[in-house]
Amino acid sequence: MKGRIILVIGTIFLFAFLSGLLGYVTMGGPDLETAYHEGNVEITQKSSAGEVPHTIEVKNPGQRPVRVKTGTILRSETSGDLVTAENTEVAPESSAEVLAYSLEPERRTMKGSDLEPAGTVPSLMQDVISSSNPENPQEAFRTQLMIWVLARGDDLNIYRGEVYATVKGRDMRFYQLRDNITAVKSELASEYGLTEDQLNEVNINSSLLNRSQSPFKIFSMLEGLKNRFGAIP
Repeated sequence: MKGRIILVIGTIFLFAFLSGLLGYVTMGGPDLETAYHEGNVEITQKSSAGEVPHTIEVKNPGQRPVRVKTGTILRSETSGDLVTAENTEVAPESSAEVLAYSLEPERRTMKGSDLEPAGTVPSLMQDVISSSNPENPQEAFRTQLMIWVLARGDDLNIYRGEVYATVKGRDMRFYQLRDNITAVKSELASEYGLTEDQLNEVNINSSLLNRSQSPFKIFSMLEGLKNRFGAIP
């Protein structure tokens, strides 16, 4: 039985490695941040405050494709920061719309704002984003709440900024939002082995978010396999 489980896990990791390698080989050209600092792209927010997910436009007037990677932070002097929600490639002399999430709950985002790439979010937060489908409205909203919880912990203020705009835009009540936040905290605790105290104290600069997500994923896979095949001898 252990041999079967090891084989399944090995297959999963091999598939992930080959997928990443294929993506690296097929997606040529600089990444978004490199292209931006070379002066070869323009990034503009197309969506309004409160939309989930947000939409940005990446214009690439250059002669090489530009790679947009999930988890890229997009900063603005006039608007709340965003984080890209998907991998894509912007062809030369073209533009593309890319989905993104709010990263600063206390600051409203503004349609038409210019954005600048500024690194990537911590690994655990990146895993949360990569594991969801931003084109599914329910998944996107759930992921947005998880990002805010991980970015601010117990300091998350639901009565201001982008959070307030999101509640009003969805015609929600604040007690409903609190219930949703409680639910995603439980999911984060279960998925990543986080305690209540850790979730209360976490923020985007916490070393907690830089820990590898792999052990939690392996544990989750082992639990699933154990439920399927029975107890592991």
